[in-house]
Amino acid sequence: MDSRDRRRAATLAEIKAAARRLLVSGGPSAVGLRAVARELGLTPPALYRYFPSHEALVGALVTDLYDELTAALMDRASADEGDLGAKLYLIANGLRDWALAHPAEFGLVFGTAVPNPDDDDHDATPGHQAAMRFGGLFKELVAQIWHQKPFPHPPDADLGSVLVEQLTAESEHFHGMPAGAIYLSLNYWTRLYGLICMEVFGQLHWVLPDAAAFFEAQLFEIGQALGLDCPEPE
Repeated sequence: MDSRDRRRAATLAEIKAAARRLLVSGGPSAVGLRAVARELGLTPPALYRYFPSHEALVGALVTDLYDELTAALMDRASADEGDLGAKLYLIANGLRDWALAHPAEFGLVFGTAVPNPDDDDHDATPGHQAAMRFGGLFKELVAQIWHQKPFPHPPDADLGSVLVEQLTAESEHFHGMPAGAIYLSLNYWTRLYGLICMEVFGQLHWVLPDAAAFFEAQLFEIGQALGLDCPEPE
């Protein structure tokens, strides 16, 4: 990389860092090209040389945040490669910890639609690729769990042909898992993800001042259903 490329990379990093500061202080609506330009002492036209639109800036920020989160979860998972129950526990709690520590970033990342797979160029977008890297952590883990010891799952007849067709189309990405096992895995993922969302956005305070114990109990229950030896709730 020559000096010009290094300067450009440094400026891109500064722009995204400024956008993140605005996101944290004022929410997604505060992340505008003019606002970022003011933050950095630039003119809007100067910023357009790096990001041609608001969507491009937000997309770059979302990509970085996905990759930051994925790296944090991979660090957690590497602490115990052999025990899949411990790995599930570490990754799930890692996601919750990151979300609670970065509520504004979590809201932007998971409130921004991943490009539609029906779009011809969706695979080429950095945001989609970053989202797939994040999702791949959970796909790989559940596939490892399944192939180590297949867990009970609903038969196709209980799911309906429309859902089974969609799940079967994803089987390759889950290393050959059947539709019912993918269904159950998706069910558990949405359960944990939904719980994290409710906690981050303050929707559990009416009954749980601290939702950590509830999350641990849910995670333990899911681990048992998957045949894993997860840590028991304290």
